Amino acid sequence: MKKIFINILKRVRLGFNLLVVGLLMTVFQTAQGQQAGEVKDQEFIIRKDRVLTLPTQPRKFERIPALPTPKSSTNFNYEVKPFFLSLPPDDIKTEVFQKNFPKEDQDYFPGFVRFGLGNYSSPLLEGRYNVWEDSNYDISAKLKHQGFYRGPVDGNNSAENFTNFEASGTLFRDVFQAYGGINYDRHQISFYGYDPTNPDFENFVTDVNVLNTVQVKAGIQNIDKMDGLNYNAMMRIRGFNDNFQASENEIAFTANSDFWFDDYLKTAVNFDLSLTSPSDVFYNDINRNYFKINPYVGYQNESLLIKAGINLVFENDITSNKKSDVHVFPMVNGQYMLRDEIGVFALFEGDVIRKTYYDFVMENPFLGPSEQLLNTIQNYKTGAGLKGKLLDEFTYEAGFTVGKYRNMHFFANSLTDSLRFNILYDEITDVLNYTLKVGWEYEGWYKLMANADYYYYSLGSLNAAYHRPEWEVRINNQFLPTKELMIQFNAHLMGGIQGFNQQNEFSQKLPTILDLQLKGDYQITERISAFVIGNNLLNRTNQRFLNYPVRGIQGIVGATLKF
Repeated sequence: MKKIFINILKRVRLGFNLLVVGLLMTVFQTAQGQQAGEVKDQEFIIRKDRVLTLPTQPRKFERIPALPTPKSSTNFNYEVKPFFLSLPPDDIKTEVFQKNFPKEDQDYFPGFVRFGLGNYSSPLLEGRYNVWEDSNYDISAKLKHQGFYRGPVDGNNSAENFTNFEASGTLFRDVFQAYGGINYDRHQISFYGYDPTNPDFENFVTDVNVLNTVQVKAGIQNIDKMDGLNYNAMMRIRGFNDNFQASENEIAFTANSDFWFDDYLKTAVNFDLSLTSPSDVFYNDINRNYFKINPYVGYQNESLLIKAGINLVFENDITSNKKSDVHVFPMVNGQYMLRDEIGVFALFEGDVIRKTYYDFVMENPFLGPSEQLLNTIQNYKTGAGLKGKLLDEFTYEAGFTVGKYRNMHFFANSLTDSLRFNILYDEITDVLNYTLKVGWEYEGWYKLMANADYYYYSLGSLNAAYHRPEWEVRINNQFLPTKELMIQFNAHLMGGIQGFNQQNEFSQKLPTILDLQLKGDYQITERISAFVIGNNLLNRTNQRFLNYPVRGIQGIVGATLKF
């Protein structure tokens, strides 16, 4: 409607403009028809009543009618129904993708044999064989015999030899592995701790003792240690006896389990059960039981490591200085690395250290009949120190520990037979230990591992820490100058050992032990290599136990064959 009205106004304006233009043209033509300079009379008639009219145009004012909005009577409600198809899942068979990497031309040999011979009539025979062709299991067997049929005192009177056989295997499954094995050890020694220059011992024949040990073990553990729950459980049965009246049977069970809440926090518990039945000249038909449970919580990140828990121990040794068979001790230790170059560590722990007759005789093979077997009660052990790594090659650790112990064991020559040793126990022993450890690896061809310890003993019932060193140093060097040659040069130093003979109540400080050892192995071919071993290169008369000098300078040469 508005557009129509605007069009009408435009037309009226156009007509009026045409009329005005026509009048102007008439006046302009009349003026041009007169002569120049001529004035004529003009008459203008003005009519006031004249009115310009325009014809009336029809106009429509009706509005466009509003059409009704269409409405639907249909109800749009959609119902979604699940459709289950009884189709079997796709069986996708995964296969290992073979990448075309170049394969090194290297053979792996499942077995080897080693032969050697040296002075002191010392043959060496060693062999090992592994079966790993089936990926579900592996089996291995090892045999070693080394004899020293002549010794440092009166030749055959100080002979010694070792024999070891071991067979083990592992069965692998998807999430766990089962393992087990059998081990047999035979150690033959002679009680040669006498003075061969004494005429009373002319044509003396020493007693020979044979230590026999058979162990059978079986266990199970999970394979993926990245899981939240990890476990390892093992059962061991051990039988031990010698040529005299000492024997000991043990049934032991150990288990370890931990659960990781995340990458940093875990909780764990360790079990240790030992049931032994030892027998000797002075005791028989006794049962020494030991059970320990160690729950703890641990936290670890890039710089902090901390572990806190308790040691709950039950043991039934009969002693006069024990209040109860149950012991509860706290345990906490941790370390904090300020940088890779330096960090601090500290510990505090109480415990009961399990000691069996087998443990004692492995430490001192010249042990005679024992009167009593006791565990060591560690009332506490605390200490602190520094550790770090320098230049990605040199590692170090330095610290100290202070501890208080009950029934700590020492050795002394027997009152009835000076060729054998007895176990002596101290009621209360304070031990201060300073320790230093260093390691260095240089460009892959040289490795150094060294540690030094100093001990100070404050004793209760004994006069000295008999047959325990005051200080000890171990240095191990390994050189790899070429791919075929490996050289090891080691040193073991020990000093401040106080010996004690109960038969004459004679106490003696033993000379410092200095043992230098050299080993070399040269690979001739892929299957054959030659080796040389040298012990006590300074030919010193070292004594670890009173009246028992060790063998002098000794060398063994031999070869190894792989097959």
